[in-house]
Amino acid sequence: MRIKQTPEDFCVEEVVDLSPELEGPYSFYRLTKRGANTVDVLRDIARKLHRRWEEIAYGGLKDRHALTIQYITIKSGPTRDLKGQNWRLEYLGRSPHPMGKSHLLGNRFRLIVREVKLEEEKIRQELELIERFGIPNYYDDQRFGSARHGQGFVAKEAIRGNYPRALYLLLAQASKWDEKKVRRFRKCLTERWPEIGPCLSLAPSRWEREIVFFLSQGKISKTRARRAFSLVDREFLILVAQAYQSFIWNECLKEFLKQMKVKTWPIPYCVGNHLFYRELPPPAFEQLKELEIPTVSPKLRPEGQMLKVIERVLKREGIDSVNSFRTKAKGMIFKTLKRRAIVFPQELAMKKSESSVYLEFFLPKGSYATVLLKRLLTLPQSI
Repeated sequence: MRIKQTPEDFCVEEVVDLSPELEGPYSFYRLTKRGANTVDVLRDIARKLHRRWEEIAYGGLKDRHALTIQYITIKSGPTRDLKGQNWRLEYLGRSPHPMGKSHLLGNRFRLIVREVKLEEEKIRQELELIERFGIPNYYDDQRFGSARHGQGFVAKEAIRGNYPRALYLLLAQASKWDEKKVRRFRKCLTERWPEIGPCLSLAPSRWEREIVFFLSQGKISKTRARRAFSLVDREFLILVAQAYQSFIWNECLKEFLKQMKVKTWPIPYCVGNHLFYRELPPPAFEQLKELEIPTVSPKLRPEGQMLKVIERVLKREGIDSVNSFRTKAKGMIFKTLKRRAIVFPQELAMKKSESSVYLEFFLPKGSYATVLLKRLLTLPQSI
């Protein structure tokens, strides 16, 4: 199967519980973007308005390789539309509240999947199973941008106290998805590490320039590398921390499926394998549909089976306990959030035309359409 051949193949629209009103301190907008990163677009909007991009409130990050519609607010923002190279901002009215994750209910997807080999009857059969048993609520590739090079997790190395290695993964480790200017910068770093001063002019962002300058003033020791993390963009560092937490969460869900002796098959993603099921025996179904797995943080106090599962996964990662899931790298913060183990897509609709499949469905916030596609269209040969 092939997805995202064009941005129009992957259309996403936020469903929110905010609506435009006549009064309120916040201007409420609909943002449509095509083939663009959410943060890059927000920065572009902020530049046009001579505002800081952090003043723009939004519900979630949307896929770069897609046509997306989302909602944002700006305090005392202009009462007019705006346009950019790959985005359009429509003024809808006022709002008494800023947009945020708490106002995001989920996302409605309209997708075209190409080069699908399964017959329509088989796809409809699998859709019925998905509606009945749900799908594992895994984090997918989009969550792991800082680890998609496949060489490890920045946060894992920081937790284990290996700050020079963590910093190398953060700054220098190349990925085939890197943009041209990032590729040049990382090539310079890998060729010259740890003598990286000559790479300063190639740094693609301000914070990367600051880190290169700081590191070039002396030996990249454990202490200097740890201190360098205080210069990393805070929003980016949060994503780095969340990437490793998300991997641990995925591994915990897989561990639960194994312990319940659910019949599964593996499908690879950028940092490992997901395990998928078609059906669930009644005891497993009753447990999984109510199960919420927390993301790991040092403040988490799991008990019983949850504690056993989490600590088994952490020990495989070389981390002694939940309490050890911490680091002295400034700004790398781990927070606990509960996430449902399985999710039930709603409003599922499908039609097939030759080798293409057209799908529409709704998923609650935080769930990944690509996980649904993998479950639906990547079946083991024995089925």
